[in-house]
Amino acid sequence: MNATGTARAQGKTRGTVIKIPDSNPGIIFVNGEQKSFTLENVWKSPVAPTPNMTVEVEFDAMGAIAAITAIDSQQLAKERMNQLSGAAQERGKEAAKLAQQGLGALAARMGAVALGSAALVWIAWFFFPAAGVDTGGGKLSYTFWSLLGTDFKNLESVAEGGSHGFFSFLGLLAIAAPFVAPFLRAAWSKYLNAAPLAYVVIALAMIFENEHSAFSDVVKLAGTDPFSWSAMVFVLVAASAVLALRALKAPAKA
Repeated sequence: MNATGTARAQGKTRGTVIKIPDSNPGIIFVNGEQKSFTLENVWKSPVAPTPNMTVEVEFDAMGAIAAITAIDSQQLAKERMNQLSGAAQERGKEAAKLAQQGLGALAARMGAVALGSAALVWIAWFFFPAAGVDTGGGKLSYTFWSLLGTDFKNLESVAEGGSHGFFSFLGLLAIAAPFVAPFLRAAWSKYLNAAPLAYVVIALAMIFENEHSAFSDVVKLAGTDPFSWSAMVFVLVAASAVLALRALKAPAKA
């Protein structure tokens, strides 16, 4: 072996026990090679070697195995956790970078105001309280999405929430439309920005008719309507209106 090969062989490195010694020498896979070993004067751990055991192999100046030490399982687990954590952080950074790039590209297409308004529509749709019903023992709060699935003529639906049908599905398409519009070349694509406002106006009218029909007798008897709109519903209307103004502008060019 030349001097360069000897220098490379010296030192410690990790390996894996493939075969434990018996009447024949054992085998370790290390540095991409299979090397034979015996226990006498080489094995330095109190535990016996087992197949697939991770070990630390020390070579002498001639490149022969001088010592083999088993790696503690807890140390291995800790190292693997650190590796996984590091890999997860790297993947997270890559995902955040891609998301940032995608968000930047979308903002460039839509415009920052339109993108913010479209995002606000989604937030107000699913998370802001849009209305409430005073039950006498407390007040039930509904998001706009909840209202779309609630039949106020059905007490079970009022208390537990109803089911969302085809009309609700159309609403999801309506609030997704502004995100699609900038990527379409057709002249009519700009009108997709008005879809959320058009849908919200129709839906509010339907919800009003639903609750008015359901609580009309209560209003006559008690003099007050247990149903009330939340001020937050105006956030949804306002954000939808800002998007609708985009329909008056020329569609973005690719």
